[in-house]
Amino acid sequence: MTSLVSRIGNLLLGLPARPFSTGAPTMPGRARARWGARWSEHPRLLCALALLALGWMIAYLVWRVGWSRSGANPVLWCALAITELYGLWSLAMLTWFSWRAAGTERPPSSGAHSVDVYVCTYDEPVSVVRATLAGCAALAHEHTTYLLDDGRRPEMAALAQAWDAVYMTRPDNAHAKAGNINHALPRTSGDLVFVLDADHVPLPDALDATAGYFDDPRVAVVQTPHDFYNHDSIQHYEVGRHEQSVFFSVICPGKARHGAAFWCGSAALIRRRALLEVGGVATETIAEDFHTTIKLQRAGWTTRYHDEVLVQGLAPHDLAAYLLQRDRWARGNLAVLTTPESPLRARELTARQRLSYFASLFAYLAGPIRLATLGVLLATLWTGQLPLLASPLAIAALWLPATALAVAAGSALCRGYQRVSDSSHFELCTAEIHLRALRCVVRPGRTAFKVTPKEGIDLGGLDAVRQLRLVTAIAVLLAVGLVARLLDETAVNVLPDLRGIAVWVVPAIALVELRRVARTLAFVARRRQVRSEYRTPIEARAAVVTQDGAESQALGFVRDISPSGLRLDLPVRLEPGERALVAVSIPTIAGDAATVSLELEVAACRGEEGAWTIGARIVGASPQAERRVVEYCYVVAPARRLRGLEPLPRPEDVAAAIPIGLGA
Repeated sequence: MTSLVSRIGNLLLGLPARPFSTGAPTMPGRARARWGARWSEHPRLLCALALLALGWMIAYLVWRVGWSRSGANPVLWCALAITELYGLWSLAMLTWFSWRAAGTERPPSSGAHSVDVYVCTYDEPVSVVRATLAGCAALAHEHTTYLLDDGRRPEMAALAQAWDAVYMTRPDNAHAKAGNINHALPRTSGDLVFVLDADHVPLPDALDATAGYFDDPRVAVVQTPHDFYNHDSIQHYEVGRHEQSVFFSVICPGKARHGAAFWCGSAALIRRRALLEVGGVATETIAEDFHTTIKLQRAGWTTRYHDEVLVQGLAPHDLAAYLLQRDRWARGNLAVLTTPESPLRARELTARQRLSYFASLFAYLAGPIRLATLGVLLATLWTGQLPLLASPLAIAALWLPATALAVAAGSALCRGYQRVSDSSHFELCTAEIHLRALRCVVRPGRTAFKVTPKEGIDLGGLDAVRQLRLVTAIAVLLAVGLVARLLDETAVNVLPDLRGIAVWVVPAIALVELRRVARTLAFVARRRQVRSEYRTPIEARAAVVTQDGAESQALGFVRDISPSGLRLDLPVRLEPGERALVAVSIPTIAGDAATVSLELEVAACRGEEGAWTIGARIVGASPQAERRVVEYCYVVAPARRLRGLEPLPRPEDVAAAIPIGLGA
């Protein structure tokens, strides 16, 4: 019965049957929703749809200003008009950025540029930094890796030595990440600096793909997309598609066409001389990346965007980490408006750059505007006061088409990287923190740089819902208001009467918005992510030696793996707590496969006779075997998925590779 109620609830709210999937995407590279992706195949039709939507919205707003005020509540009328004008602005900016899809070609490189790789760390765990250093060690382009440790930890020094990196620290943590980079700049000598956060793992061809841009002596920064290997994060819609996909796959290429590509903190190759020329990385705000970009452009440097995933990061695992990160971004970026690098003040910027950067900052109003729209709806629902007065003909001829076309065009312009429901969900999630962050436009104050947590689990439930207090209050007010309006229809007068067609239109809109709000609350409440490390899919033949009084051997398959555990399909049952030794064939960076031996402790076993699924922890491995697993999970598997390569052939029999005895 509980399962049936859950399925009905999922259907009504438009939620998937399962919160997330850890399987591979159906196509290589970045995943896209089917309906939006189809519009990419018809660019002229897409542009026509966008222009039609903008034209109809303008016609509707002209009518709104001229003919809808009589009899409407003036405060609600103004509030709704502001939200509708913002909707027009947002659609116009999205159209401007995504008007033409640009291809990506790797520019040839002279090979004359030496490269330093900066991995910036403060308090990230060894497992996270190890993955990044594994990616750095696999970079094909000649380089030197520097581990810049603001935590001054002995384990980081040892880790750097193990992965052939140079360890560097400093006596204080002044200006956080920006200060860390500035400390390293005069102490290294590479022409180019590849900046990576501690949780961003580069793919082997990352430098080969971007170094060629710097044959142009004017180029200071080449930014690449942020993508993530933990596809079960709070910000993922599905494997290969997440909340930032539309920004990096649609908006950023558009910004690059207008000369306004900017450094996004990580996964960027930067000319060292350019940074030194402007005094290093900006430290006046905590948005050091965005702020530094404008400093560079004011000094005459140019920027580029390379639209190819070359780095895989670690997305926030739960709602608290996600909100902390987005709050820092909002406060830091909005604070740039108070500096000489404000797009409104920096005269050295072109008009297109000014507009592009201002649009980026103005986008932080999306959540607060969403709250304002819901506020107008609640006021109308509860008080009966109308934000506009319209005839059924005006609603049918102007408002309905304008709304439907705007939704359709916005979704189509995102080209499948974001759906309407996705956009609504994250606007609601960030609405409250972005509302608070708006104060930074006037008075940034002293803002500390807080590192996003890189490990933990997500149990969802009421703890997650409580973090969205304003959204929860809106859901309650909408639900109670709808019940009260329903009682009004049964001659029990609870609320002031609505007039005319509003009797039906207002409750209908309220019901739609209640579904959206409830969907967001249900999404964060039902999430369960209890593994500290993401399990990477693999199809590998494995041989297992168990010890149940006498040693026995079984052949099976490994289905997913991480440095801390794996999932096995075996014909024999293993009891929880039992120890076993497994030999598994793992693809390598070189393109072949290597057999590694791992000691396991069984954590769970389910299935039936002859077909058992085993969840196990890895409790023992040689340094070489551990290295192979780390490389596969964070470098080899992402590279093969993103490049669309076929799985490597696996040896049919790996039994001979297992040392006899669990103590071997």
